[in-house]
Amino acid sequence: MTTSHRFPALFLPLFGAMGGCLGIGHAQPLAALPPTPEILLTTRFRSPLSYEKALTRLDEYYDQELGRKAGAALPLIAPQQHFDLWHDMWVVFDSSDGATTVTIKRPADGTTSRLVKGWMLNLAGHLDVAALLEFKEEPALHSVDADLYVTARDLAGVVVNDLSLKPLATWEHAGLLVSAAPMLLVTMAPAGLHGVHHVVVTAETTAAARLLLNRIQQGISKPGIYAASSEDAEIEQEIKNTAQGKADTLGATTSQAIYIPQMDPKLIEMKLRADSEMSKRLVAAQNQYDIRFRIDKPYRKVVVTWTELVGSTRAGAKPQAERPLGKSSLTAPKLPAANAPQLVARTRLEPLKPGAYRITLEGETSTAEVLKIDERTFWFDGKVFEEM
Repeated sequence: MTTSHRFPALFLPLFGAMGGCLGIGHAQPLAALPPTPEILLTTRFRSPLSYEKALTRLDEYYDQELGRKAGAALPLIAPQQHFDLWHDMWVVFDSSDGATTVTIKRPADGTTSRLVKGWMLNLAGHLDVAALLEFKEEPALHSVDADLYVTARDLAGVVVNDLSLKPLATWEHAGLLVSAAPMLLVTMAPAGLHGVHHVVVTAETTAAARLLLNRIQQGISKPGIYAASSEDAEIEQEIKNTAQGKADTLGATTSQAIYIPQMDPKLIEMKLRADSEMSKRLVAAQNQYDIRFRIDKPYRKVVVTWTELVGSTRAGAKPQAERPLGKSSLTAPKLPAANAPQLVARTRLEPLKPGAYRITLEGETSTAEVLKIDERTFWFDGKVFEEM
C-alpha cells in the first residue's frame, strides 16, 4: 500500500523546531514493539543535494537536535548506507548526476506508523526535498527475543561469522548490531536483576532471526564473565518495586463506595525493611558484588579479582591509576552442563562509587598453574554494571 503526504516546502525547515509538538522525540527501542511489527514502513525521495552535502546538512541537524554529529547519530554501516540511532531507521543514499536518492525504512505498526512518518518527514525536510513524499507499507520484518546474561562484547562477537553485521556505539541501547543487506537488527537492553539483558533479533524472516539468536546463545556458552551486579542495589530495587506494586494495587481497589487513601510507597518500604527475613537479606547483601561466569574445565579453585580504574570515564578516558579492591575464590566449582545456569562468584568489597572496574577471572589447575579465563571492564553507575 502507498500513501502520499504533501506539505508546502516553506514549512519543511519547521519540522525540526516542532519536533516536540509532533512527537518527534527519542526512538523507543524495538524491544518495546510487538514481537512482529505489522509493516516495514518505507519512503524514497530525491534530494537535489549531493551525498556529501546531504551528510553536511544532517550533521547540522543532529548537532542542533541531539548535540551529536552525524558520524555518531547516523553512523555508516556499509558504503552510502547509514543507520539513524535516534529513531532506529535505515537510511540509504544513492548518488547520481550531483543529486541523491534517499531511502528510509523502519518497522512500524498501527500505533507507531504516524510517529514514524513524522520522523521521516523531518529528516527529508532538512535535505531540500520536494513537497510530495510517498510512503509504502512493505512486508513486516520478524522478531524473536530472549532474556540472556550477555554483554555488548558478547553481542559483537557474532560479527566474526557475519561480516554484514556492524556493532554500533549507541546511547539508546545497551548493545546494537545492524546490517542493511540483508536487513538485520539486534538490540540489547537491561531487563531486570543480576545483569540480565533482553535481546531482540529482527530480520527479514523468522528463520533468519532465530538463526542469529541461536548464534548469540551459542556464543555465551563459552568460558568467560557474562554479568556483574550489586546485591545491595538489587535488593533496594526489589524493595522499591514491591512497595510501588502494593501501593498501586491498593489504589486500584478504591471505589466510589469505599475510599482507601493512597498509601505512600515509602511507608510500605519501611515495613518491608522491618520484616525479619528482609533484614537478614539486607545484612547478607551489604557490600556484596557478584559476577556470573562459565568455565569449561575443572579447576582446583577459581579466583575473582576486582580493580578500580581511577579516573576512567564512561566515554573511555584512560585510567590515571589502578587500585586493587579485593578478591574472592570458589573451591572446586562444579563444571556446569551446556544449558545449565551460569556460576556465581560473590566478593565483599568496600562500597563502590560510580566508576570503571576491571574484573579478572582466573582458574588454578591441579598442578597449581594459574590460567586467566577472562577479564572484563564494567562501568558502574551506582546501581547497574554495563560492560565498557
